[in-house]
Amino acid sequence: MSTANPMDKFKEMDYETAITKLNQLISRLERNDGTFDELMEVYKEAYEYYIYCTEYLNTAADKIKDLNSRMAQLLIKGEGM
Repeated sequence: MSTANPMDKFKEMDYETAITKLNQLISRLERNDGTFDELMEVYKEAYEYYIYCTEYLNTAADKIKDLNSRMAQLLIKGEGM
């Protein structure tokens, strides 16, 4: 029996799509739109989107830090002018 990874749905998803879906799920939770069991599933899905978005932003921040470091090294060496 194989168990699908719940994060697989994010493999081809961009950040904008994920954050939009997260906001929709949060809105549904805020409206209390559904039964308790339905809202628990919505909460679980929202949490997965939250994790994906947080990891995406952390990765982007790391890339920016790396680029800034490279730029600083080039400027120090005088190669960036």
